[in-house]
Amino acid sequence: MEKETKQETQDKQEKPKRNKKKIAIIAVLVIIAGAFCATSLDRVGQGEVGVVYTMRSGVQDKTLSPGYHFIAPWATVKHYPVAQQQLVLSNNPEDYHGDESADWHVDAPANGGMVKLNMTVNYNFIPDRVTDLYEKFNGMDGDQIVDTMVQNSIIAYIKEVTPQFSVMDIYSDKRSEVSKTITEYLNTKLAEEYGINISSALIIDVQLDEALQEKVKAKEQAKQDAEKAELDKQTAIAQGEADKARAEAAAAVTITNAKAEAEANKIISDSITDNLIRMTEAEARKKHGWVTVKGADTVVADATKGQ
Repeated sequence: MEKETKQETQDKQEKPKRNKKKIAIIAVLVIIAGAFCATSLDRVGQGEVGVVYTMRSGVQDKTLSPGYHFIAPWATVKHYPVAQQQLVLSNNPEDYHGDESADWHVDAPANGGMVKLNMTVNYNFIPDRVTDLYEKFNGMDGDQIVDTMVQNSIIAYIKEVTPQFSVMDIYSDKRSEVSKTITEYLNTKLAEEYGINISSALIIDVQLDEALQEKVKAKEQAKQDAEKAELDKQTAIAQGEADKARAEAAAAVTITNAKAEAEANKIISDSITDNLIRMTEAEARKKHGWVTVKGADTVVADATKGQ
């Protein structure tokens, strides 16, 4: 067996070192590739769209639909909810359905005093407007726009609507009409300013201070008393008409019965003739002795007692 040359021996000794170096390089490449993939994968949630921005190209016109998307590491993606979302403005924790609550009720002026409103506002971003919103609000996403600006604007716009209505209207009589007016006004304002559609703005509770509440209760009681008085009046009228109808019906029955009885008596009277009376007397005398028959009714008198 030939002896190994010095070079071969050296190669054998350096080979493991070279293999380790290759493995280290591959590992680094794998880590870099993994990091690249991780930073380049974006998930757009259901009911959202994604807006892509790069320094070189700016905002892309085409938005990302729900799902996973590979994005260049130098690109930025911001999400905007285009499905219906709900904003709660309430001081009642139960209205938040377990979500983190805050006292976001609306202290609104009304004709006759101040009212405290608890409301829910259902909204969504208009899909065709989201790319404009990215540029208009310096890359803020939908939640950031709502939290920092839209919420305060909604409260301010509600306060512009409520003075059109009285406290009584908002508290009870026309609450649905007030909600409808607020919804229409918010739509006009927010569509232009924030690219947001308002599907409904509903008043879920109205709170008054103690003095105003007593005043409203007094008005409600007066209204209820007036309604009860009117109902009693209509009931009395209806009862009177019913009694009159029953009396007229009873009188008609009495008249009918009287006419029938008179007719029957006439028939009986017409049927009693002199021959019938004489025949009846003869039969009675034969059976009882002396009798007298008077009129339509046969009256038998015992004549023997008078003899």
